[in-house]
Amino acid sequence: MENIKKIDLHLHLDGSINKEHAEKLLNKKLANELTINGKCKNLKEYLDKFDLPISLLQTKENLEQFSYLLTKDLANDNVIYAEIRFCPLFHTKEGLTEEEVIKSVLKGLSRNKQVKTNLILCMMRNLDYNDNVKIIKLANKFFKKGVVALDLAGDEEQYSNDKFAELFKMANKLNIPLTIHSGEVGDYNNILLAIKYGAKRIGHGIQAIKDLKIIEELKKNNIVLEICPTSNFQTNAVDKYENHPIKKLYDFGVRITINTDNRTVSNITLSEEYNKLASNFNFTNQDFKSININAINSSFLDENEKKQLLEIISEN
Repeated sequence: MENIKKIDLHLHLDGSINKEHAEKLLNKKLANELTINGKCKNLKEYLDKFDLPISLLQTKENLEQFSYLLTKDLANDNVIYAEIRFCPLFHTKEGLTEEEVIKSVLKGLSRNKQVKTNLILCMMRNLDYNDNVKIIKLANKFFKKGVVALDLAGDEEQYSNDKFAELFKMANKLNIPLTIHSGEVGDYNNILLAIKYGAKRIGHGIQAIKDLKIIEELKKNNIVLEICPTSNFQTNAVDKYENHPIKKLYDFGVRITINTDNRTVSNITLSEEYNKLASNFNFTNQDFKSININAINSSFLDENEKKQLLEIISEN
């Protein structure tokens, strides 16, 4: 699967830091501090793995270097385009402004011409309203200058999508595209709310399998699911990898994409994910090609950029 040219649309920066560089900075070997091996007891155990990366991503130098190293890791995985998401407010603990944080990440990403990248800025469910407004304003300031969309991430079981209606309205008014984490766990009606509030894509969305009406809504509205199978297994969103609904959703005609979510925390590459999907669900190389074409078409790129990537994929 290494030879397949790939797209990753759901990729968290802080969950995908280069382990070797982290060990170099800390001057010690990191055994399980950054990665999940097997399955978590709960979502909290998974989220605890982000504490160390976030503590490292607090200087211009580290933000730039880790961003650059992520592009190298992506290139080694034959990923030709990635939309990388993060919350800039998490990286100001040592005095950086949010603008400096974003500029440092963009500088690091731009150093590698092998991989095309853009940023998605994450609003967070546990932040207060004014902080999330700040993130919308940052996305607007950097829109089409390296930032292509907004996301809402965090604990959806505790904070339903309808609590953020005003924020979504603000983003829509500014014509900033939305992707919203919805239907990974908890109430699958969050998926319907995400569609209602203007999401073009849904982060995860796998709970849609529980209701045919939701599947029909996804298809009718041409909504794309950003599915991350290994991550879903690790966080207990599915009990066993082989019970993941990805193939059923694909067979139902839902537009899906395959993503890593957190390359380091989940200890996964896209090539490895493709191998697992092939062995567990009989996905073929042609399926992967179709899904990557789908990913390009549902990316937040302009039409000319999509066309260029489609030409690369078609040669594959």
